[in-house]
Amino acid sequence: MTYNFNYIFPQMGEETLKQASVHRRIDKTLGCQCFENAYVLPSKDLWKDGKCFGGVVTQENAFVESSAWHEGKRCDKYDFDPAQAKHESSVAIYMGFYFSCWGHAITDNLKKLWFLETNECKSLIKQGAKLIYLTTNNSPQPAYVKRLFQLAGVNLDDFILVTEITRFDKIFVPDNSFIADEGQRFFTQPYIETINRIKWNVSAMLSGTETLPSKIYFTRTHIKSLRDWGEKSIERAFQKKGYTVIAPEEETVEAQIAFMMHCTHFATTEGSISHNVVFCEPGVEIAIVRKCNDVNKYQMAVNEVADVNVTYIDAHHSTKTPEKSPWVGPFYLCKNRNLAAYLHLSCFIPYWLQPSWWIYNIQDTRLFKRIHNRLKLM
Repeated sequence: MTYNFNYIFPQMGEETLKQASVHRRIDKTLGCQCFENAYVLPSKDLWKDGKCFGGVVTQENAFVESSAWHEGKRCDKYDFDPAQAKHESSVAIYMGFYFSCWGHAITDNLKKLWFLETNECKSLIKQGAKLIYLTTNNSPQPAYVKRLFQLAGVNLDDFILVTEITRFDKIFVPDNSFIADEGQRFFTQPYIETINRIKWNVSAMLSGTETLPSKIYFTRTHIKSLRDWGEKSIERAFQKKGYTVIAPEEETVEAQIAFMMHCTHFATTEGSISHNVVFCEPGVEIAIVRKCNDVNKYQMAVNEVADVNVTYIDAHHSTKTPEKSPWVGPFYLCKNRNLAAYLHLSCFIPYWLQPSWWIYNIQDTRLFKRIHNRLKLM
C-alpha cells in the first residue's frame, strides 16, 4: 500500500501525513460479553448535544460501550424507568446499531457479523436465542442494506428490530471488528474476513464472461443533492482520460462490488462513495478527490483494508463548510491546479468563472444548518 500526497493543499499536508501514519489494523482476538437482565435502549434524541443515544444497558445501569453506534464519548445511554420496560423472557444476541447510509453500511453495520460464524453463536441460535439490532431512526433498513447482508451470508429479515425499551433475560454483545473511537477508525482480521466473504459471494454470481471496465469513476452527479456542487467538471475530466463513469446508486449492490473487484484504476470524490474502495483488489490505483479540508479516517481505514495505492487530490473551493465539522457540506468541487497536474490537463476554467460557483455562494444555507446535526458525527 502506498500514498501520494503531491496534489493536496499545503495546509492539509501535516494532518494528512499524521493520519496516514496511523496503523489501523488491530491484532486482537474478538470475544463476546454476556449480560443478565440487561436492557436494550432504542435510538432517542438523535444527535442531541452532539451525541447518538441508544444501546445496551446492564441491570446495574452501566452502558455497554461496544453496543453503541460508535465507541467513545459521543454515544451514550439515556435515562429510563426500568419498571416501564417491556420484558422478553428470552436470550438475545445484539448485532449492532445500524445507520442507513452506504458508507456506514459497509463499515459500521458489518462489525458484529463475524460472531455469526462462531460455534458459540450457532449454539445459542440453535437453543432459541434471538438476533436483535437497533437503527438510528428506529425503522427497518433499506433494501440495499438487506442485499449487502445477504451477500455476507446473512438474512437481515431473521433479525428483530428493537423499537421500545426492552429487558431480556440475557443479552450477548459481540466485540466490534470495525472500531470507531474518538475520531479514529480501526479494523480487525474478522472485518477483513467479512469483506472477503462478500467478495467471494459476488464472484460466485458472475458467469466469467462479463466485460467490466478497468478504469472507473463513481459519480454523485445523478443524486440531486444541494450539498454537492461542481462535480460534473471533475467527472468530465476523468472521462476524457478514459474512465468509465458509473452512478453506483443506479446499479445493483452486487454490480457495484463487481466493478470494484475488477478495476485497475478507480476515481471518485471522498465520502461514502469512496468507501467502496474496501472491495478493491490489492494494488489497485485509487484517486480520491477531496471536497473539503478534512481527513476522512474511515477512508484511511478502508484504504488499508484493501491494500491499495492511493492518490489524494484536493480539488475544491468549499468555503461554506462549518469549521468544526466540514464533512457536512455544502461542497464546491472544481478543476484546479492540483487536478490539472494529476490528469495532465493543459488548461481549465477557474472556479470563479463558473456559474455554479456563484449559485453555490448565494444559495439559502438554512438547509445545511438543519442537516448539520444529523451528519456531524459521520
